[in-house]
Amino acid sequence: MSHPLFQAAEVLDMAIEIERMGLAFYRGCTAARASEQAAEVFEFAAEQEQQHIELFARMKRDLDQYTVPESYPGETLAYVRGLIGDTIFATVDEAACSAEEMPDVDSAIDKAVRLERQSIAFYSGLREVVRPSEHDAIDEVIAEEHRHIRRLVALQHELGGGD
Repeated sequence: MSHPLFQAAEVLDMAIEIERMGLAFYRGCTAARASEQAAEVFEFAAEQEQQHIELFARMKRDLDQYTVPESYPGETLAYVRGLIGDTIFATVDEAACSAEEMPDVDSAIDKAVRLERQSIAFYSGLREVVRPSEHDAIDEVIAEEHRHIRRLVALQHELGGGD
């Protein structure tokens, strides 16, 4: 009996959508912030999200119908959705509006850190469903997301916010 197969491209579509939400959020934060220091960090994060979108789009093009064996139909998709849990934003528009509605930079940074943590969890799971040849690229994206958190937390500290 053969096992059903999951198209890894579906997961990459989810990754692209997560990055689009991050991009919209960071662009909104950049536009809404009075602090030049905060704007620079949010603009940097937006640029990184755009690069991740391009990376995942390239990976998707290169997949050539790569499939992952499943024990039952929908196993991989259920796993990936479990990693995401409740997403911070339902849509790209919601992400952009959310950024504009942040009461202060500290709140925006808190939300950004949650977004980055969620991305790390997702990409850690994504690594399990793409070709081994793509693992290094996923690892680099995860490392960049960790760097984003460090940079955001440092900004929060510099601005006197956070814990």
